[in-house]
Amino acid sequence: MSGSKSIARTAATGGALDPEFLEWSTSLPIDRRLLEEDCRGSVAHVQGLRAGGLVTDAEAETLIAALESLPGKVASGAVVLRADEEDVHMAIESWLREAVGDVAGKLHTGRSRNDQVATDLKLWCRDAVLRVESQIDAVLTAAQSWAQRHDSVVLPAYTHRQVAIPTMAPLWLEGALTLPLQRDRALLAGVREELAESPLGGGAVGGTTLPVDTAVSAKALGFERPPVNPLDAIGQRDHALLLVFVCARIGLHLGRFSADIIELASDGLVKLGGAIAGGSSMMPHKRNPDLFELVRGQSALRQGELVQLMVTFQGLGAGYHRDLQQDKEVIFAAVDGVINCLRMIEISLSNFELLPEPCLQSLIRGDAVATDLCEGLVAGGMAFRDAYGKVGALVAAQRDAGKRLAELTAADLEAAGLDPALLERLDPTVAAKRRAARFAR
Repeated sequence: MSGSKSIARTAATGGALDPEFLEWSTSLPIDRRLLEEDCRGSVAHVQGLRAGGLVTDAEAETLIAALESLPGKVASGAVVLRADEEDVHMAIESWLREAVGDVAGKLHTGRSRNDQVATDLKLWCRDAVLRVESQIDAVLTAAQSWAQRHDSVVLPAYTHRQVAIPTMAPLWLEGALTLPLQRDRALLAGVREELAESPLGGGAVGGTTLPVDTAVSAKALGFERPPVNPLDAIGQRDHALLLVFVCARIGLHLGRFSADIIELASDGLVKLGGAIAGGSSMMPHKRNPDLFELVRGQSALRQGELVQLMVTFQGLGAGYHRDLQQDKEVIFAAVDGVINCLRMIEISLSNFELLPEPCLQSLIRGDAVATDLCEGLVAGGMAFRDAYGKVGALVAAQRDAGKRLAELTAADLEAAGLDPALLERLDPTVAAKRRAARFAR
């Protein structure tokens, strides 16, 4: 690691950093991911400098052309950024000085790395919102196709992880996956609102006295307005907190959905396609719900990232602190992780199927129609608690006889003093359709 003096240091700073400290403290391995955003932000800043008369048209064009070319050059390998810089911002400025000469020294006029990194992160988060929304939409589309394929399938809904009541497959999928994701998607609109203000112009902590036109740079970057308070502009990360919270909540919802699939698979009610099922290294017959277990495990990581970010901000005063360097790694991991999990769930929806007959038999074995029979008695005028007790006695009697409620005959109902017309209440498919009809939209 080179001990050469960075362009961000002066005689007052005290000379070159210790090479080991620089290697330990540099954020370049992480924030080099912000290269494209940093160049975009610098181009907009140059436009603000030009509007304020702080660079000439010719100087602006030189700087803009170089900055716009850099991401492509780095991607192709034509340019390799210096590794002995504190961050991507300094690495870019060092390259710029080599590429265009002394005019590069004007780029940082009226700007600090503090408002620069805050701007880069907001630009990245804005793109991240779009990527998360797009992947949620892909899952919702795949879910719609799954629901159409299973439109007439009846399966057990569980309470306390036991067969509870018959439900239709589309209703289950909607409650387990699509409605939670639709709420998550709507919450991302709040992140977008918190990304509306440009940090450029906030400077280090108090703005600048130079006539930089921050409205020009804000507009160039697609922000609704320039900063209204410099301390808040460079020090707040509420948009990132909300984004990581949404990622954590999406992860939680995907984990709960995955838990349902794991349980349905363990009960033999789901067939997992070979494209998503894991095998055993020892047991040749196994088909394991690995995809869903991994997604469920990832849910814990998303929650951990949210806590990491909140604890990083805990106790920090207004303005910028070097602690904030640690936010990007957490934010990147949360967004990347949730997009990957959403993609896995999208893939899974084409690779698992409910098994109608085993689902039906599970409902029969679990006496899932007990509540429907009870409600049939209530509809006929019986008090609920009386009906509840009577059906409970029927369940016990049938089980003692090695039978289930669904096996009751019209004669059995008459013998119990019940209307034989209640027989239709014992059909799990009829029961599920009747219940689902109440929620049809």
